[in-house]
Order: sequence, then C-alpha cells, then structure tokens
Amino acid sequence: MIKISKLIILGTIFVAIPAFTADMVFETKANIAFKGKIATVKTSKKFRNLEACQSLCESRSSCAAFTLNIGKGSCTILKNVSQEVSNTNATSGIKQ
Repeated sequence: MIKISKLIILGTIFVAIPAFTADMVFETKANIAFKGKIATVKTSKKFRNLEACQSLCESRSSCAAFTLNIGKGSCTILKNVSQEVSNTNATSGIKQ
C-alpha cells in the first residue's frame, strides 16, 4: 500500500512540473541584449535558436531572462537583469 501511495505522489509531481513550465510567459525583445548576473552561457549549436534558448531558461529555476546572440552564436541565461543594451544580433526574453 505504501508503494502505491509513493507512485501516486511521484506521478502527480511528474505531471505538475511540465504543466508549470508550460505556463511560463516571456516578453521577447528583438535587437536587445540583457546584462545582469549570468547563470550560464551555452555556445553549442543546439542552443542557437530562440526556441532552444528559451527552453533552456525555462528548465532552470534560477533563470529570469535569456539573450540569444546570433553574432556570437551563444545563449546566455541570466539570474537577473540590470540593463538592456541595443544589439542588432540579439533577441532577448524576460519572464513575466
């Protein structure tokens, strides 16, 4: 009986986590790079599009925003945003 209860609880958690991340809303800003406390920078090809960079941010609880820089080929995940800088090679998103 205890094992069944644990399975039900774990099942509920696994269902709730994707539902939570799917509800994240980002305000996207073209031609803007965010500055702030950096959590991580990815330069792998799999993070060089807007959807992948945003998904990376969604997967990190500490992520407040991201900047995709096509010129540098990087996805920067930020813990906070202290400044917005004009950059024609960048698109950024901030959690709402």
